Amino acid sequence: MASQALYRKWRSRTFEEIIGQQHVTQTLINALKLDRVAHAYLFSGPRGTGKTSTARLLAKAVNCLAEDPADRPCNRCAICQAVNEGRLMDLIEIDAASNTGVDDIRDLRDKVGFRPAEAKIKFYIIDEVHMLSNSAFNALLKTLEEPPAHVIFVLATTEPEKIPATITSRCQRFDFKRIKLDDVVDRLDYIITQEGFKADRDALEYIARQGSGSMRDAISLLDQMVAYSGEKISLELVQTVLGMVASQSVIGLVDALIEQDVATGLDIINQVVSDGLDPRQFAREIVEHLRAVMLVKLGNGAGLLTMPDETLAAVKRQAEWAGSSMIIKATAQFNSAAVDIKSGLLAIPQLPLELAFVESILAPAEMPAPEIASIPARPAVVSSRPEVRNTPPPPPKPAFIPTSGPPEVAIPADPPPELQFSLEDVRRCFEQVIQFIEPKSKPMAEALRAAKLQKVIGNEIYFITFDLMKKKFEQPQPQTALNEAFSYALGQPVMVRFVSDHDVAASSPAGSGDQMTEPSTEDSLEALLKVATDELGGKIVED
Repeated sequence: MASQALYRKWRSRTFEEIIGQQHVTQTLINALKLDRVAHAYLFSGPRGTGKTSTARLLAKAVNCLAEDPADRPCNRCAICQAVNEGRLMDLIEIDAASNTGVDDIRDLRDKVGFRPAEAKIKFYIIDEVHMLSNSAFNALLKTLEEPPAHVIFVLATTEPEKIPATITSRCQRFDFKRIKLDDVVDRLDYIITQEGFKADRDALEYIARQGSGSMRDAISLLDQMVAYSGEKISLELVQTVLGMVASQSVIGLVDALIEQDVATGLDIINQVVSDGLDPRQFAREIVEHLRAVMLVKLGNGAGLLTMPDETLAAVKRQAEWAGSSMIIKATAQFNSAAVDIKSGLLAIPQLPLELAFVESILAPAEMPAPEIASIPARPAVVSSRPEVRNTPPPPPKPAFIPTSGPPEVAIPADPPPELQFSLEDVRRCFEQVIQFIEPKSKPMAEALRAAKLQKVIGNEIYFITFDLMKKKFEQPQPQTALNEAFSYALGQPVMVRFVSDHDVAASSPAGSGDQMTEPSTEDSLEALLKVATDELGGKIVED
């Protein structure tokens, strides 16, 4: 016989056991005492925060047989026990995700008129109510407007913005919040103690953090740890079972970032992925660690952090060494990488992490501020000021000097940075890029073939193409895919830019020696038609 899951076994049986939602439970307790329970409620909030559990408690309390309202639910009477065991006929739970049609709601509306079989109140809980169709909402609206006296509705949802205002306005709305980390840890500690097991505090904190404010998710993870360990749950065990990255890998990567050690950082990223660990989880932990360093660096953020002492000591050390701009830049880069990895459309899952790491190191080096500070032109301008001031007596003339000064300083005679790759390198890897792009979007690959390679400036590759194709290429998803494809093929961060053929014809003369041979008109027209038919849903009409 299967054992009962911990999250079901330890489901809250009184309002006091609902964790982190006192603003909801206290209101409902007072409504029960004053006999002012509404006919319809809307419970909204993230998953696992107690919406359905609170709805069941309310159903149990309004039907409880205890004489004193303060004792409801008593968990001793026949009604309370029937609810706890899931066998009360008058408590009807409906999954709106599976019953989305208007016919389902019409059937509900027909049955609402029947009086309850056992309890005083017939109680309907409609979970994920935002999944109902518009016609189903319209059918439900009439019942919510004039409900029978023996019926109470609770609508639960994780996306309240999708519910029509006409429905929301007829319900009392309660917003459930994500549960605080300390509250989740305390609850996990209580459950594990009652179950007769032991767990380290840092292991419970790690489990709670993975739950992201959801008590149900955290208890489910705890159940998994209990099944694996058998006796004691440690942090190392949790990381092993969940496939998490050891904190030392994250700390080592951030150390390499601060020391600008590209080789070590890339080795850590690839080692983590080759060990079979989840790159999405690795990216998330890097972002959390960099955020912690940023908070400590820019303010007294140590009080906001909950992490093991060893990790907190490393965060404080890194905050002392790192520059503010680099940490902010790295946090943004790795956060974008985490979003890219989550999309799941990458042929090389660690590539966004590698690009984020390299760009976080190279970006500060490209800042021109140190070079401008060493330009000798500024002293020359300052030394010429006394002569200008001594010749003309009127005072307005010195005020004119600053306007001529900045152009001299702002145009340094430094040579441009060397290209890290050439047009010939781009030509050599072009077919490899096409093979990378074609499985994702054949029209985009055809359009890229039809484009004309114009030039390379720094780490930017410029193509000339039609206005329509330029707009398609510059959308976020195609732009990211092209950047990643060329970056992988060339082995370094690359940005792909597109220029309209009309702009080039109007502004620059033809005949640049660094350009690829211009494609034929037939190729360009074929690529344009490919985009029009496949991407925009057009049709070719023959005369």
